[in-house]
Amino acid sequence: MGFLDAIRKAFGGGGSGGGGDASYIYTIYAKCRRCGEPLRARVDLRNEPSRTEDEEGWVVRKGLVGSGAQRCFQTVDVTLTFDAQKREVLDSEVIGGELITKAEYEALLQSG
Repeated sequence: MGFLDAIRKAFGGGGSGGGGDASYIYTIYAKCRRCGEPLRARVDLRNEPSRTEDEEGWVVRKGLVGSGAQRCFQTVDVTLTFDAQKREVLDSEVIGGELITKAEYEALLQSG
Protein backbone atom coordinates (compact mmCIF):
# COMPACT_ATOMS: atom_id res chain seq x y z
CA MET A 1 0.00 0.00 0.00
CA GLY A 2 1.40 3.37 -0.97
CA PHE A 3 1.57 6.45 1.20
CA LEU A 4 -1.45 8.15 -0.43
CA ASP A 5 -3.52 4.96 -0.16
CA ALA A 6 -2.78 4.85 3.58
CA ILE A 7 -3.97 8.44 3.96
CA ARG A 8 -7.17 7.74 1.99
CA LYS A 9 -7.89 4.70 4.14
CA ALA A 10 -7.27 6.67 7.34
CA PHE A 11 -9.84 9.26 6.28
CA GLY A 12 -12.45 6.72 5.18
CA GLY A 13 -11.81 6.71 1.45
CA GLY A 14 -11.25 3.66 -0.65
CA GLY A 15 -8.37 3.19 -3.06
CA SER A 16 -10.45 3.96 -6.15
CA GLY A 17 -12.95 6.75 -5.90
CA GLY A 18 -14.02 6.74 -2.26
CA GLY A 19 -16.68 4.39 -1.02
CA GLY A 20 -14.90 2.44 1.68
CA ASP A 21 -16.78 1.22 4.72
CA ALA A 22 -20.26 2.79 4.79
CA SER A 23 -21.25 1.50 8.23
CA TYR A 24 -20.99 5.05 9.60
CA ILE A 25 -23.54 6.42 7.10
CA TYR A 26 -27.23 6.79 7.97
CA THR A 27 -29.49 7.71 5.05
CA ILE A 28 -32.58 9.86 5.55
CA TYR A 29 -35.48 9.49 3.11
CA ALA A 30 -38.19 12.15 3.24
CA LYS A 31 -40.97 13.67 1.16
CA CYS A 32 -41.79 17.38 0.93
CA ARG A 33 -45.25 18.17 2.24
CA ARG A 34 -45.79 20.99 -0.26
CA CYS A 35 -44.77 19.43 -3.58
CA GLY A 36 -44.29 15.74 -2.77
CA GLU A 37 -40.71 15.61 -4.07
CA PRO A 38 -38.71 12.71 -2.62
CA LEU A 39 -35.59 13.83 -0.76
CA ARG A 40 -32.52 11.96 0.41
CA ALA A 41 -29.68 13.00 2.71
CA ARG A 42 -26.72 11.23 4.24
CA VAL A 43 -25.65 11.57 7.85
CA ASP A 44 -22.01 10.90 8.69
CA LEU A 45 -22.36 9.34 12.13
CA ARG A 46 -18.67 9.96 12.86
CA ASN A 47 -18.84 13.74 12.51
CA GLU A 48 -22.35 15.20 12.38
CA PRO A 49 -24.11 14.14 15.59
CA SER A 50 -23.96 16.36 18.67
CA ARG A 51 -24.46 15.22 22.24
CA THR A 52 -27.98 15.56 23.62
CA GLU A 53 -28.52 17.84 26.59
CA ASP A 54 -28.56 14.90 29.00
CA GLU A 55 -25.41 13.54 27.27
CA GLU A 56 -26.96 10.07 26.99
CA GLY A 57 -27.51 10.14 23.23
CA TRP A 58 -26.77 11.99 20.01
CA VAL A 59 -28.84 14.37 17.88
CA VAL A 60 -28.59 15.35 14.20
CA ARG A 61 -30.46 18.19 12.52
CA LYS A 62 -30.68 18.37 8.72
CA GLY A 63 -32.40 20.84 6.42
CA LEU A 64 -33.39 19.17 3.14
CA VAL A 65 -34.30 21.20 0.05
CA GLY A 66 -35.44 19.70 -3.23
CA SER A 67 -34.15 20.31 -6.73
CA GLY A 68 -36.54 23.19 -7.40
CA ALA A 69 -37.88 21.46 -10.51
CA GLN A 70 -41.42 22.09 -9.27
CA ARG A 71 -40.58 25.64 -8.12
CA CYS A 72 -40.74 24.52 -4.51
CA PHE A 73 -37.86 25.53 -2.28
CA GLN A 74 -39.41 24.62 1.04
CA THR A 75 -36.97 23.28 3.63
CA VAL A 76 -37.85 19.97 5.24
CA ASP A 77 -36.27 20.08 8.70
CA VAL A 78 -35.37 16.65 10.09
CA THR A 79 -34.19 16.05 13.65
CA LEU A 80 -33.06 12.56 14.62
CA THR A 81 -32.08 11.41 18.11
CA PHE A 82 -29.77 8.40 18.28
CA ASP A 83 -28.83 6.11 21.15
CA ALA A 84 -25.43 6.35 22.87
CA GLN A 85 -23.80 4.05 20.29
CA LYS A 86 -25.36 5.90 17.32
CA ARG A 87 -26.89 2.65 16.05
CA GLU A 88 -30.61 3.17 16.61
CA VAL A 89 -32.91 6.14 16.04
CA LEU A 90 -34.81 6.75 19.27
CA ASP A 91 -36.89 9.73 18.14
CA SER A 92 -37.54 11.74 15.00
CA GLU A 93 -39.19 15.05 14.23
CA VAL A 94 -39.94 16.38 10.75
CA ILE A 95 -41.22 19.85 9.90
CA GLY A 96 -42.41 20.54 6.36
CA GLY A 97 -42.56 16.93 5.25
CA GLU A 98 -42.51 13.34 6.39
CA LEU A 99 -40.02 10.48 6.66
CA ILE A 100 -40.48 7.70 4.12
CA THR A 101 -38.82 4.34 3.51
CA LYS A 102 -36.16 3.65 0.89
CA ALA A 103 -38.73 1.68 -1.13
CA GLU A 104 -41.19 4.60 -1.05
CA TYR A 105 -38.37 6.96 -2.09
CA GLU A 106 -37.45 4.78 -5.07
CA ALA A 107 -41.11 4.39 -6.09
CA LEU A 108 -41.58 8.18 -6.04
CA LEU A 109 -38.48 8.63 -8.19
CA GLN A 110 -39.83 6.13 -10.74
CA SER A 111 -43.28 7.73 -10.89
CA GLY A 112 -41.96 11.28 -11.23
